[in-house]
Amino acid sequence: MHWDDLRVFLAVAQAGSLRRAARALGFGQPTVIRHLRQLEQSLGTRLFERTPDGHRLTKWGQHLLPMAQSMADAAAAIDRRRMAFGDDAGGVVRVAAGEWVARFLAPHLADLAGAHRDLTVELDETHMEPDLDRREADLFIRHGLPARGHLVRVGLGTIAAAIYGATRLVEAQPATRTDARWRACPWVAYDAPHEYFRTMAWLMEHLGDQQPRVRASRFSLQVEAIRAGAGLGVLPCFVGDADPALVRLTAPIAELSADYWLLVHPDLKSVPRVRLLSAWIRGAFKEGKPALQGR
Repeated sequence: MHWDDLRVFLAVAQAGSLRRAARALGFGQPTVIRHLRQLEQSLGTRLFERTPDGHRLTKWGQHLLPMAQSMADAAAAIDRRRMAFGDDAGGVVRVAAGEWVARFLAPHLADLAGAHRDLTVELDETHMEPDLDRREADLFIRHGLPARGHLVRVGLGTIAAAIYGATRLVEAQPATRTDARWRACPWVAYDAPHEYFRTMAWLMEHLGDQQPRVRASRFSLQVEAIRAGAGLGVLPCFVGDADPALVRLTAPIAELSADYWLLVHPDLKSVPRVRLLSAWIRGAFKEGKPALQGR
């Protein structure tokens, strides 16, 4: 029995289909099928039943699942501890963050790269919360105080947001500077799958039955649409204030101000390269505090 076979088994059990498991693993579907067959042959039993909705665990698959999960947890723990074996600050550190934070950190990476040539930073812009126990990321930056748990939490600071519009749109429509903007002006926002975002809930509440003229799945696309004059939109102040093509139309919106936290697994907090990057992130937030708070 091989660990790679068990890893594929776990992925299929969690994803519920070969296609989704292959995507999560970065494998081709034939490779997933091959690993499953090898595992079933070594155990002498079927582990999944094919259903119209995907793949469902058999009785024997259900018995195997907690044991395979324990092996996966042990492998993840070994992988985390492996990072602590070295005593230098070189290597790869993966940082996961939402779109606003990733946008803030990315321009500053040049200074870090110049000072630490042996350090490689992987900046993952994501809407999902990574599993730090399984090293889906080494560091995670999120807004809002997380629930109590085993992860180490470090406060970073606040990011403020306001309403912005392109200069030419503001000059053409005086209503952009008044409360009439909600009904009289076009708007740019996230698309429907992202309406659960706090900024979207706030914006849609103010727009009422009016729909945004442009909706996009990524923050970077919204910025470009707002800059082009497609409509008004909510932007973090460090983005909007720094862009000469944009005009800030409100003070920072108190309801959208968010405190951000850096999370790291206890096994990794003393790893030199993780510690170095943690300190750098804290320093970037401290140095950028006026811009981040819209001062």
